[in-house]
Amino acid sequence: MDEELKSEIEGMIGSVADERARSHVAKALKYVGDASRRLIVANGVAKARESGHDDLALKLARLAHEESPEDPFLLLEVCGSMGEPQETVNEIEKYRERVGLDSLPLDERQKVTVALAEAYRDAGRKSDSVQLLEELNSELARAVELLAGQYLEMGEPQKAVDLLYERLKYVGKLTPEMVSCMASGFDALGDYKQAFDKLAQFQEDAAVQPIFDKARAELGFPVEPGGQKIPRLSFEHPQPDDYERKKAEDDLSSLI
Repeated sequence: MDEELKSEIEGMIGSVADERARSHVAKALKYVGDASRRLIVANGVAKARESGHDDLALKLARLAHEESPEDPFLLLEVCGSMGEPQETVNEIEKYRERVGLDSLPLDERQKVTVALAEAYRDAGRKSDSVQLLEELNSELARAVELLAGQYLEMGEPQKAVDLLYERLKYVGKLTPEMVSCMASGFDALGDYKQAFDKLAQFQEDAAVQPIFDKARAELGFPVEPGGQKIPRLSFEHPQPDDYERKKAEDDLSSLI
């Protein structure tokens, strides 16, 4: 262990005014190097960061990572304590060369890759970020948020909408950031018929409902309170009750 860095951290702990945060950081330092207690170490790093001691958080995270250099969990703690995105890029790329992400369990590999993609974006390397996320094809919420947001920034709202619609179909819900991206995507497209068609079956979802209601209004139907029946559109396309009928037919078919 780097005794000089450890001693420096011990000296810095005394400057933490919040007694509870100070206790968590001291406990984390005690367990640095113990793989079974890495969550305690991570909690100490987080408490240092939350209490405004970013330099202490970074030093503690670095010490822990130096003791367990192949641990991706502690790598992410280091990256989360860094102030500059390029520093995060450098740290993860060095780790990737040294350890190789393919050797990690899927969940950890995806989290490290998403952290790298976010750092690429923040460092101005958006094309690298998008390529990495597309190749990863992860269901992690942060991966989807990053990719959808960058599609919008790159002037490709249809890609953002399609990505989020697939997420909604297979996961059943969107995060607030995803909902915002979807709304922005439909607004950029100006294609409210598509919004109506895609979201009719999800209109009861409180997060999605405002987007669906806007599509209804843009198509000329007033948004009626109290859950009244949606008027049928004047042109040919799947109607809300068509979705319900199709679902009932599918349910019946599964029983036969």
